[in-house]
Amino acid sequence: MRLALCLMALLASTTEAAEPGPQRIVSMNLCLDSVLVELVPREHILALSQYSRDPWRSTIASIAKDLPYTNETAEEVVALKPDLVITSRHSAIATRSALQRVGVRFELFGVPESIEESLAQIRQLAALLQRPEQGEALIARIEAAIARARPDPGARTVTAAIYQPGGLSVGGGTVINELMGIAGLHNVAVDYGLEDYRPLRLEQLVSAPPEVLLVGDTSRGAPTHAERVVHHRALRALESQMRREPFPARLLYCAGPAMIDALDALVAARGSP
Repeated sequence: MRLALCLMALLASTTEAAEPGPQRIVSMNLCLDSVLVELVPREHILALSQYSRDPWRSTIASIAKDLPYTNETAEEVVALKPDLVITSRHSAIATRSALQRVGVRFELFGVPESIEESLAQIRQLAALLQRPEQGEALIARIEAAIARARPDPGARTVTAAIYQPGGLSVGGGTVINELMGIAGLHNVAVDYGLEDYRPLRLEQLVSAPPEVLLVGDTSRGAPTHAERVVHHRALRALESQMRREPFPARLLYCAGPAMIDALDALVAARGSP
């Protein structure tokens, strides 16, 4: 009896200690950072990307402040002795090449261009980390946010445009454009043939102003002309025709869980037509 109890205790402790999947993970991409923190316990994250703590770019800055980061150099990454490094095509090519030479395992991920691709990427990363349940839980949260964001049947579509410092806007072929449509906003930048992330000319906005202008945040004092353009007097003159609503730049570039915050911001901007 005593021997059986000892064996059971040993088996239980071995099972608890042997967690599945990689245990020492480094992320070299901001968008992958935000998915990684949703899928694995913090103690398995050796480092996030260098931009993860930047509140202007990162939706997880409050989480990342308590986690290490690298500047994407091979020396930093190799010194951490990871058993998995997750990278994207935007990650430093020199670092990826060096990791390959020294035999550090890394996985290269693409940049999702649709909601469907983003959900598929979450499943891909969750499978790699052997965390499928956590991946499906995150996907369920995103799908719930999508369902909440849809306007009531028969609701009027509201015209809108994103206008960031430098005149940067968002056109077709982007996740954000897809999210705008779900939230009941028609992206007028698409009407001007804008694709991807490109500047939208001030003259176009003024000639046919949308009902809602989704304005990015500027740095304190907005010292450059490129930043000040979002407060141009020509736009201020249209305030009676065009509402200005906040849409921070950190919501623009990453899909994954960032889509939840982006949808909330878009719904708030749409208001009650």
